[in-house]
Amino acid sequence: MTISKPPSPNNLDNAGITSSSQAGRGHTNVTGVDKEALWNEFDFLKNLEPPSEWAETILNREYHGRRPVKVVISGAGLSGITTGILINGKVDDVDLTILERNEEAGGVWFKNTYPGVRCDVPSHSYQLSFDPKTDWKSVYAYGEDIKKYWQSRAEKYGISDKIKTQQNILEAKWDQEDGQWHILVEDLTKPHQDQYTVKADFFISSSGTLNQPRYPPTQPGYDKFKGEKFHPVNWPKGLSLEGKRVALIGNGATGVQLLPQIALQAAHVDHYTKRGVWIGHSLYGSRVPGYVDYTQEEIDEIQQSSEYHKFRKQLDEALLGNYGGSFFGTESYKGLIKELLAIMFIRVGKDLELFKKVVPNYPPGARRLLPAPGYLEALTRENVSYHLGDIQEFTEKGIIGPDGVEREVDVIIASTGYVRDDGAGVTPNYEIYGQEGYTLRQHFNPPESKLGYSACYLGLAAPHFPNFFYTLSVNSYIYCGTAPFGVELQATYIAKAIRKAQLEDIKSLVPSVRASVLFNRRINEFSKTSCVCRGIDGYYTERDTEGNVRLKGSWPGTMTHALSMLREPRWEDYDYEYLNPDDPFSYFGSGKTWIDDHDGDKTFYLTEPGKVSVRNVHEGWVSLSRHHAPNCSHNADEHIEDGPKANGHVNGLKSKVNGV
Repeated sequence: MTISKPPSPNNLDNAGITSSSQAGRGHTNVTGVDKEALWNEFDFLKNLEPPSEWAETILNREYHGRRPVKVVISGAGLSGITTGILINGKVDDVDLTILERNEEAGGVWFKNTYPGVRCDVPSHSYQLSFDPKTDWKSVYAYGEDIKKYWQSRAEKYGISDKIKTQQNILEAKWDQEDGQWHILVEDLTKPHQDQYTVKADFFISSSGTLNQPRYPPTQPGYDKFKGEKFHPVNWPKGLSLEGKRVALIGNGATGVQLLPQIALQAAHVDHYTKRGVWIGHSLYGSRVPGYVDYTQEEIDEIQQSSEYHKFRKQLDEALLGNYGGSFFGTESYKGLIKELLAIMFIRVGKDLELFKKVVPNYPPGARRLLPAPGYLEALTRENVSYHLGDIQEFTEKGIIGPDGVEREVDVIIASTGYVRDDGAGVTPNYEIYGQEGYTLRQHFNPPESKLGYSACYLGLAAPHFPNFFYTLSVNSYIYCGTAPFGVELQATYIAKAIRKAQLEDIKSLVPSVRASVLFNRRINEFSKTSCVCRGIDGYYTERDTEGNVRLKGSWPGTMTHALSMLREPRWEDYDYEYLNPDDPFSYFGSGKTWIDDHDGDKTFYLTEPGKVSVRNVHEGWVSLSRHHAPNCSHNADEHIEDGPKANGHVNGLKSKVNGV
């Protein structure tokens, strides 16, 4: 038997199924019957009432489906670009804008151009999980190459035209009445820097934590110095240090990268540090490659290998190890300390006196572990002097060091980190006003916070701030993982929240105070054992109003832990306000969707045998708009984004350009 093509419901004959083949088989043939005459035989059928008022009301409602929303992202660095790609790819009917104050996208990788700037995470892991670059020049990429990668992915996924550069946000305010964010923006491209307001249904802060340079805060006289002085983030173009006397202040992530570079140029470098710093093989120990550049032959081999995906998986697996080493006092932690001591002893040329100076007076963890290739070796150079302790004073000609001696210099490089006090650092350089004028800076500053500590929700939202999310800020950074993958998880969660609000006519959703407090029990518990909270107050910790040191930067678990926790949102943890408060189910609409009344694939839910496992049947979100045909750009043959094709957190996401 030949099975014909399935018929159109309105035209069986034209579909190739004729009355002589299948149409009508098994049915009573009513051809030739006068149906009108039969109707007239029954008086009660003649008196049927016209359609009821309720029928008219229901049928005239809008279709069930997603309403359009406006989303604004603050910042076009790694975090903003990744979030933009995923929001644009996972949310239909979205009007997306990314506001960036700099001249180009790229964030810290655009802003920082100092000599030697590079990432301390392996290049092949510091990228999108679903769209890698295979021709990295170094195991640990340099800043310019990283910037170009993220800019290229913004272009590839069609969000470059959504990034508005030189647009400086001055403030963002939540308007409770209209359920939107009002964002005041300064246009830096205009001669008079005109100001305008953007309204958004959802506001996402992806400004990062390294956005406000900090200069020497306590020592007097910094402004007295008459030579050249600057923070590395503002590295002067064309600067030559050849033959000059240079003072480098600070041994954080930037300072330790700078010293080996400037020591090769300067006549002499005075390196001032308050205390030593822990130096390791890499952030992840000897499990991952060291600081070497790839040869062209190795780059070609990586690009041509069919095993690249396997290589990436092995590399990421190495990054995920040694979670136990973050727990203070464990055998794994003690082993880490011994390993670090051995590394540092060898790299200072086994100079016991210098070794004792560079080992810090706190156990590892409170400050970020730094690989710092060449840093300890540079301290052994004849043209480098290491001054341990607090600077006493700046003078017109130089610096009075911890020993009371004034040393004249031509240039001062203040590698003194970024502002993190009073809620700064974890918030952008502008105020974000939530409910009742309460600011995010207050909320993330323990003395001013309503709860006495920085109470976030799942490392991506906060109570009192409706329709607001953030990436890579309070409790966002995931142990033994990478920033790009962490942002992917956070952005995917945010996309789900936006889709829920779109579909269910939710005017605003905000984590409840209760849920936030309960989540922070886990943070407080983890803080009691984390090595990050021991020794000194570090960048990723804070003291609550009771004096307890707690984690401010880290997620309380591993990468796979975060993936699992963020995969299925706890919608019961939110407080909701609906567009129609008296009828939260009004989004049912007419009981139909757009595709019920228009041509198209009405049976998209039927999949070819073998194309979907039982595990994935009817999973994923259905892309149904309220006003137009479903967006089928994600999966060519279905109206479903996340399934039932695969299980990944970015399933179905497609670029506008094929290939890598």
